[in-house]
Amino acid sequence: MTQNHSFPPILVLHYHEVGLKGKNRAFFERILARNVNRALRGLGPATTRRLRGRLLVEGVPASALPQAVARLQKVFGLATISPGVEVPPTLEAMARAAVALVDGERLPSFAVRARRAEKHYPFTSQEIGQVVGAAVVEATGAPVNLRRPHVEIFVEVANERAFVSTSRFRGPGGLPVGTSGVGVVLFSAGIDSPVAAWRMMKRGMEVVLVHFHSQPFADRSSEDKSRRLAAILAEWHGPIELVIVPLIDAQQAIIAYTPEPYRTLLYRRMMFRVAERVARARRAHALITGDSLGQVASQTIENLTAVTEATSMLVLRPLVGYDKSEIIAEAQRIGTYEVSILPQDDACTLLDPRRVETRATVEAVRHAEAGLDVEALADATFAQALSERIVPPWWHVQTETPRPEKEPSCPPS
Repeated sequence: MTQNHSFPPILVLHYHEVGLKGKNRAFFERILARNVNRALRGLGPATTRRLRGRLLVEGVPASALPQAVARLQKVFGLATISPGVEVPPTLEAMARAAVALVDGERLPSFAVRARRAEKHYPFTSQEIGQVVGAAVVEATGAPVNLRRPHVEIFVEVANERAFVSTSRFRGPGGLPVGTSGVGVVLFSAGIDSPVAAWRMMKRGMEVVLVHFHSQPFADRSSEDKSRRLAAILAEWHGPIELVIVPLIDAQQAIIAYTPEPYRTLLYRRMMFRVAERVARARRAHALITGDSLGQVASQTIENLTAVTEATSMLVLRPLVGYDKSEIIAEAQRIGTYEVSILPQDDACTLLDPRRVETRATVEAVRHAEAGLDVEALADATFAQALSERIVPPWWHVQTETPRPEKEPSCPPS
């Protein structure tokens, strides 16, 4: 990424899905601009302007452009990020900017990729390419190679201005976080649920993470992992709420009063009830899990049906058709895998039954938990929940709310 200091640097941000939203597009653009500003927090006096079909960021120092691009590559809704310069929409100004951007750069070959968004300019896209290309050849002596150039020079003319850049980076696509409502994630410290949360974030959903623990039957390792995973997701999401819930009292009641083969399912049903209470308190619209059909005994179609019956909320399972290798590949790509596979003291090995029912029915699980006051247990469990605000590693807020001194731990999915 090169930047000529005779021109103030800008970032041209293109979106794709947002541009298809018709009458609602202004809403999506406004949320996207907000998320861009969040991502650039602390990188100079950056300002974001909404132009037709794109966002324009000004005020990021040239020295901070690589960091800005890296952060923006985690802003859902962005298709491409192009660091460059803005000049008047004349052939002379575009040619001068292109020459300045490649000045001092090793240039074995190059190509000009020109695009004229509106038709009223007194030149065509082809003419832009010819004039800018000729200026670069004259200044550098480099040959043109349209198929495999060493450097591509991008020139866009739109909104009564021209944008010139020599690099274009892919964004994550999707929809801006905050445009598709709120979902509550049953968030373990494993591989699956962080990926499920990420996939729903990509569809524009703001998420609240709910992590269940079984202290004192387990140590704090999974709780600590859940915080680290939440911090990774916060780089994509922005500040994110993590709710820590002690499940051990409910688990002990289930062990004492229910048949052994159904205990895993009854733990899950209790988690759904508590997560629904979290969701109602935050006006969320759905629960989200990392379930993958048939991956473990509790994830047969019959068991998923029996567990889901415990809640009246919509349950989203974005990984239901994924196999484990696909989930692992996605976890590696988004940066959660290395934390997810860290060893942890899993209370489930102490509290889970030796045999799990794999073909449960709704009637059977209702009968199995008939000896429990499930609503009272869910209320009591929910009352013990603690909430934390997890921010990206680069997010420095002087008025940050301190974390509680005592916090709980352990996983569900």
